[in-house]
This record gives sequence, C-alpha cells and structure tokens, in this order.
Amino acid sequence: MEIIPPNTKIDFLGNRRYAYIFSALLIVVSIASMPIMGKVQLGIDFTGGVMVQVMFKKQVAVEDIRDTLSPFSRSLVIQKLSGEADGEEYILRMEEPGEDSENFAQRVEQALVEKFGKDEVEIRGLEMVGPKVGHDLRRAAIWATIVALAFLLIYMAFRFTFVMGLASIVCVVHDLIIIYGFFVWTGKEFNLTILAALLTVVGYDINDTIVLCDRIRENLKSMRKKPLVEVLNASINQTLSRTVLTSGFTLLVVVALLVFGTTVLRDFGLALMIGMIFGTYSSIFVAAPLVLVLDKILPVRR
Repeated sequence: MEIIPPNTKIDFLGNRRYAYIFSALLIVVSIASMPIMGKVQLGIDFTGGVMVQVMFKKQVAVEDIRDTLSPFSRSLVIQKLSGEADGEEYILRMEEPGEDSENFAQRVEQALVEKFGKDEVEIRGLEMVGPKVGHDLRRAAIWATIVALAFLLIYMAFRFTFVMGLASIVCVVHDLIIIYGFFVWTGKEFNLTILAALLTVVGYDINDTIVLCDRIRENLKSMRKKPLVEVLNASINQTLSRTVLTSGFTLLVVVALLVFGTTVLRDFGLALMIGMIFGTYSSIFVAAPLVLVLDKILPVRR
C-alpha cells in the first residue's frame, strides 16, 4: 500500500537550512526552560515521598486542603485532576513520612473526613516511595538512556556506517531534548511512565531512521556516480510513503490514548505523540542533512 508514489522528487535537502533554523530554535527554547522554569518536576518515583489521589464529592478550596494536611508535610503539592459541580479530584504529593509511615493513608483520610465530612471524601490511591529508592531509580533511568544510546550507536555503526550511526543518535538526542523542554515548560510530572514513553520514542526513532539508512545504503551502490545530496533525497522520497503510513496509524492509537485514557495514560500518550511527530521530522530533516555535513569530514563509503 502506497499513498505517495516512489518516484516522487521532493527536494528535502534543498530546504535543509530552514530545518537547521527550526531545530536550533526548538533546542534553544527547550534548554531555556531550565533557567526560566527550573528543573523538570520529578514524580515520587525519582524523588521519594507520598502521592495520594483523593476524590471530593463536592467543590473544595485548595487552601482548605493545604491547611488540613499541613501537619503531615511541610512541602505539600496539590494538583487538580478534574473538577465538576458534583465533585473534584486531586493529586496530593508530600514528603516521605519517615518512621511514622504506618497507616499513613488512614490518617490522611481521617484528617480530610474530619474537615470535609465522612461521605464527601474518597481516597482512590496511595503510592509511597522511600528517598533512597527514588535516588536509585533516577540514577538507573539516566544510565538506561545512556546505555541504550551507546548500544544504538554501535549497532548503527556496524550495520551501516559510523556517520549514519552518529546522525541517528543526534536525531534521538534532538527529540529527547524537545520532549524534556516540553515537560519543563508545562510543569507536567516526569515519572517512570514518562521514562517508558521516552525509551519507546528512542526505539521508534531508530526504527524510522534504520529504514531510511537502509535505503541510503542501497542507493549508494545503485547511484554510485550521483552526488550524495541526490542519493539522500531519493532515499527520503522512496521511503516517504512508508514513513507517513507508519507514523499516521501509530498516531491514531496515541490519539485514542489522549482522548479515552486516564490521566496517567494521557501523559504517556502526550510524550509519545511529541516524540513520534518530531521523530519523523528529525529522520528526514536532521539525520539526512547531518550525513551530508559529516560526509565532508568522514566520507560515506560507497
């Protein structure tokens, strides 16, 4: 099945300077989020602490919740998930309760019941992670990403060329920086679910890039006398139909997560959607132009 003829001749590389500017702006905006907004908001998976999901069956004031739970934590974070006339749902994040952690949920629920009424409060979930566990998970997440990128570089270098491998890794880093910047700017929580989405994006990006690199390798042999820019353009056009179809149908599933999923699944789907959109973009407008640039330093084997 093809929606774009394989003999299409769109000059993608001819517009690469606009892609350079666009990518540079995205990266600058993403990096600028750190000094302006601060670091990404880590979930308790990485920081340690307690997360309570509570449903109020009537409208309540955030300050009333804060005053009620202030004895339990000095750093209480209150996030509203949903709110309607007949009730509101909140996520409450608190520091780890220490030694006095037994029956913590019951004590929190009791305090809320005393304040808002017995039939007006429902504890829907409680998650507790110690600070050491959070630190270990954060370190493991960093190493998992680094090791994944290192093995991908080795695989791409052996499967194709070192230049193509390096271009692929730059694509992945490009996309991860954009996703990270998005989460910093929006203040959304970065937790293990989002980490899983990032690693999924890494695999998706590399898969997309491998298809393009495989076609480039074939065309380098069949178009041996053609300039490299023509080989790259032809390869992108020949794989364009596959790229559009794969990305399009995958995005349909992600949109379904965003529309019908729970809050956790929506954040997961949002990270996937951003990663897939920019992953498709970077495979075409970052990987191929970077191969062309690196060819002047490390000539691509023919």
